[in-house]
Order: sequence, then structure tokens, then C-alpha cells
Amino acid sequence: MAATPAGPRRAGRPSVWGPRSPMTLKWPEAHRQHYEQQAAREGISLSEYVIRRMAALHGLIEPEEEGAMQLRLTG
Repeated sequence: MAATPAGPRRAGRPSVWGPRSPMTLKWPEAHRQHYEQQAAREGISLSEYVIRRMAALHGLIEPEEEGAMQLRLTG
């Protein structure tokens, strides 16, 4: 694993959003379980869930899902 200023990088697929930086969030304890359950229903991490919701709220374009991108055929 390559070390980053925030610590070792976790193995897994690369972020479709591009480089990320760590951020500490403080939300009401009563909300956390709801957010975690919603993320689990969607099969994504809590971090990805929050990023997607914030992007939608602010009208930011979400990157296409990995595997959903179509390849251009040339001949």
C-alpha cells in the first residue's frame, strides 16, 4: 500500500470522483444510524453515500458508475 499524508491507502477500486482528502464530520448521533442504513441499502460506503447526497443537493455532476460507462467502438 502506498502511504499518503492521511495514512496508508486502503486497497479497493479507485475513486470515480478523483483524489479525495480526509474530513471529519460531526452530525447528530440520532442521524448516523439512518445514514449508515441508507448506505448499506445502496451497497456503498457511508462516505460514498454522503458524497453522492451532497453532490445531488448542490447540483454537481456525478461520475458514471464503474462498469456503466460505454466504450466507443472504432472500426
